Amino acid sequence: MADRKRQTSEVVPLERRAVDRSNLPALLHVERLLRRNERGITRTFIPALRATPSDASPEMRALCDQVCREALSEMLAGAAPMPALRAIGDALDEALAAEPDEGVIEACLAALIDTRVKLPHNLPVYLEALIYDLRDEGFPPAVVAAACQRIRRESVFLPEISEVLATCRETLARYREQQVRVVQALETRRKAEAWLADLTKSGSEIHDGAGR
Repeated sequence: MADRKRQTSEVVPLERRAVDRSNLPALLHVERLLRRNERGITRTFIPALRATPSDASPEMRALCDQVCREALSEMLAGAAPMPALRAIGDALDEALAAEPDEGVIEACLAALIDTRVKLPHNLPVYLEALIYDLRDEGFPPAVVAAACQRIRRESVFLPEISEVLATCRETLARYREQQVRVVQALETRRKAEAWLADLTKSGSEIHDGAGR
């Protein structure tokens, strides 16, 4: 694929192509992090709790605080941990800020093409046009790698160029959405942990006061 002098539609095996595949696993790091923590990110939220009435008795306030502590503790136990959220956020920031890389595009397409049984009649033209369009649209390398992996795993036939571009656009939109969600999850987790700490401290003070 990287040999521009080849004019035939001969399919050259991947191991004979002048493409560097060494960085592809690193480019899929974002996908692995998101897949591993998808449920935890979704479960990072402030639980809906009934407000304590202003005229509630001390006993009722203590009971309401206990309910809040239990709800917050349950949420935090199932939520994504803070280190994981920071790692995902950093990985997404780095991935989305990266400039397009033709070498990465070629390596991703090489891996995709060599797993197909049926190929276009004019493979060189297909590849050159696809490489140009992917570079022209400015997709970050991690987005191209993730999109090509999805196509390889889910598509039965070699996709049209428009389908590859559409998958890249969907992946880019998903990464941007997850970037926002991770920022929100980090803030939510901080607030929940601080709230739980305050409730725990308040409960301990009440308990100590009652024991004197």
